[in-house]
Amino acid sequence: MITLRCVTKSYTVGDQELTVLKDVDMTIRQGEFVSVMGPSGSGKSTLMHILGCLDTPTSGSYQLDGQEVAHLTKRDLAEVRNRSIGFVFQNFHLLPRMSAVRNVELPMTYAGVKRTERRHRALELLEQVGLGARARYLPNALSGGQKQRVAIARALANHPRLLLADEPTGALDQRTGQEIMSMFQALHASGMTIVIITHDPNVAAAAQRTIRLVDGVIQEEDAG
Repeated sequence: MITLRCVTKSYTVGDQELTVLKDVDMTIRQGEFVSVMGPSGSGKSTLMHILGCLDTPTSGSYQLDGQEVAHLTKRDLAEVRNRSIGFVFQNFHLLPRMSAVRNVELPMTYAGVKRTERRHRALELLEQVGLGARARYLPNALSGGQKQRVAIARALANHPRLLLADEPTGALDQRTGQEIMSMFQALHASGMTIVIITHDPNVAAAAQRTIRLVDGVIQEEDAG
């Protein structure tokens, strides 16, 4: 499903060039559950942005479902992000003035799903993550774990084939983090491809395979 070959990412900072990823090779098959581990500054989030078509490599090849991402137009990339990839972030990124159900509806709005259909699916997803009774709550009335459940429901809204999560338990206590990881394991069991970026070995252990990234270079891969 995902193939990276010799992917490098560099940024210009003042008069210096900073290389964040260095000749990264990676293959992730359909239905795999993979964690990417590494210390702060190792390039994990940059890698996720490339996998999620939020950023492009400076050099190298990224193929998603056999399609070279570099050949896609901005409109094509936006459609891939909206329809094929679900995103879950450490800080939830919920819109504060929208209820839980409206936050979940948002990706479907951009995808042109009719109002009745998107409301039905949003409520169904909130039930699936255990928040059906809080569908009309605003984010500030929800706990951290509940916000992350809403974010997961939103990520699933358009039936994505790939779920990307960047430190999804980083803002949660240990017990709540374990509950969220149980949800990811259930999604994987249903056939979803999942990539989790983390610095937490307990989170990484939930995956089938762990890729270790240090200073922008893949150091090793472990079977879970």
